[in-house]
Amino acid sequence: MKKITKFCFFLYFLSCTMNDNTRSYQLAKINKPKTSDQNKANSNKSVELIWEKPVLWIASEGSSMRIASFAIPYSDGSGDLSVIKLSGIGGGLEANVNRWRHQLNMESLTKIEIEKNIFSKEGMLGTFSIIQIINLELESSFLCAIIPSENFTIFVKLSIQPAGIQEVKDDFIKFCSSLNIPI
Repeated sequence: MKKITKFCFFLYFLSCTMNDNTRSYQLAKINKPKTSDQNKANSNKSVELIWEKPVLWIASEGSSMRIASFAIPYSDGSGDLSVIKLSGIGGGLEANVNRWRHQLNMESLTKIEIEKNIFSKEGMLGTFSIIQIINLELESSFLCAIIPSENFTIFVKLSIQPAGIQEVKDDFIKFCSSLNIPI
């Protein structure tokens, strides 16, 4: 018993310093490895939609509104792609395009002006619209798809430098075309 008591006193005095300093430490955060479910090309957490993801796209964390988020690598950097689903028309074409334009410090356009800049594509959910919004002064741009369905609208927005749009455009269109509802 004496040996244990002496040992405890020894540890107590060893751990004490002459100064009344408080020490704090920071440890590096260890990220958990992604599970195979997060890397599947045709699925997501919510199973609200299915898609075919281009091989080089990297699933990433997004906000709670996003159904999916991807980092889109290209030769000069990486873009950020988000997929959201809103009920009904989700605010409509004019409101959404002008909101995106304002995010790039650009003036609003009328519906007629917007429709001149849109082109249509066919996908698994039917015809959808694509628009490019570019602000060269900010070196920022969006490549956006508006995919209407019977009860909801899917919005896909890629934030990327203007030089990267042409490089990733085909993969963007293929991805948007593949969006579908699971059966």
